[in-house]
Amino acid sequence: MRESEQRNKWVVRIFAFFAACALWLYVMNEQNPITERSFTVPVAKTNLADNMVVNNMPETVTVKIKGTRTVISSAREKDILAYIDFSNSTKGRHGFDIMAKSTVGDIVEVSPKTVFLDLDTISERTMEVEARIVGIPGSGVTVGKLEIDPVKVTVSGASNRLANAFKVIALVDITGKEKNFEDYANLTPIAIDGSEMYDLNVQPNRVQVKALMLKQLITVELPIKPVMSGILKKGYAISAVKTVPEKVKLTGDPAVLAGISEIKTAPILLDNIEDDVEMQMPLNLPDKVLAETHSVLVKIQLEKPR
Repeated sequence: MRESEQRNKWVVRIFAFFAACALWLYVMNEQNPITERSFTVPVAKTNLADNMVVNNMPETVTVKIKGTRTVISSAREKDILAYIDFSNSTKGRHGFDIMAKSTVGDIVEVSPKTVFLDLDTISERTMEVEARIVGIPGSGVTVGKLEIDPVKVTVSGASNRLANAFKVIALVDITGKEKNFEDYANLTPIAIDGSEMYDLNVQPNRVQVKALMLKQLITVELPIKPVMSGILKKGYAISAVKTVPEKVKLTGDPAVLAGISEIKTAPILLDNIEDDVEMQMPLNLPDKVLAETHSVLVKIQLEKPR
């Protein structure tokens, strides 16, 4: 009898244990069910040879993990590592699987799972730097001279990309500049088609710039006006006056030239002129102006008394 009772107690205990487990699983499934969640994470490169570079590498992938709701709700992007193993990879186009690890939950899916990437060897070349001016300077000034240091830099990157590099430009911003200045300009490699090649590395990545600012000069062409002085003798009259050349080119500050509409000759004395004459006369030029000539030939024709 006692043996039977003892056996029944164990049966009850075992049944209670399994019932408790079932109840626990039920409660956990109801209160903390298995769930899934997707994360966008960066893709890392592993075991890539020092002399190799990867083109068209995806920046991110989508990784789906699963686990209990409590665990998954606390997961963050930093808990997941997505990577491509480049061990023993060679130059050319190859397919690679994107692997993933997670410190929380289990990996369910990586999307995309496989990518095709172009691997190339790294090479370098020395290229000259070309200054390119951007911006508008202060009123009335322009860039007279630009000096950059160094004038040559080392450009490195994928061999096939480097072969398409045409030049390296230094963008020099002169916005609002009115006086000589020194600054640093960042360098950008430019392809043959004019596109910027940000995937190439430039060392050094900037140059020192020295700019000489000059007053902006313009050139205008103005008519020449002969100036007469004195009085012709009785019965004489001027029938025609001509200058050779008829116009003169002036170069100077726009503010100076803006108020000038003509250039006059020095006064021509008429008192003793009795016949047609040609005389070289100096021009009355304003200060701080450059002229292509400082004198002109003046031809005067007279009508004589009958």
